[in-house]
Amino acid sequence: MAQRLLPRTLIELYAHALTIEREAFKRYVELERYMRGCGMDHIADEFEKIGREEQEQYEALALGTSERELPPIADWEYAWHFLGPSTDKPRAPRTPREALQIALATERRAQNFYIDVAENANDDTLCAFAAEMAVDEQRHVQRLEQLLAREPEMAKQAEDDNMASSSPIVV
Repeated sequence: MAQRLLPRTLIELYAHALTIEREAFKRYVELERYMRGCGMDHIADEFEKIGREEQEQYEALALGTSERELPPIADWEYAWHFLGPSTDKPRAPRTPREALQIALATERRAQNFYIDVAENANDDTLCAFAAEMAVDEQRHVQRLEQLLAREPEMAKQAEDDNMASSSPIVV
């Protein structure tokens, strides 16, 4: 049976975390631009805030590891967890709900990765850092879930609009 590749050392986890946080920041910049272009500033503002948190996390990790040589991370190393590098290619969302779902999927995948590392690490320091990163991702998941719950579904909204327009006018 094949075994999943997980970081075995703190420096390996730092390399993965830097990649995850950098890519998340890029994704939020793209989603924020899309939402602003659609006039959905309240969602764009949240994407901007979360993106800034991802950037700050990246910068803190980069500063903390600046004196070390990090191992390279190949795309295939994420294939088992992230369903391959092709799924990480950003696409333009068609609706605000879809933008939120893309952001939520990104956060959940990162959280699942960190949880997996924390649950399988033999080193207490590695386990603690991975668990801390998973908690950070959970905060983003909760914020995005709240936004998604407030965003109307397009199908339901269209159905409601159709019902209103087909109702007879009583004079």
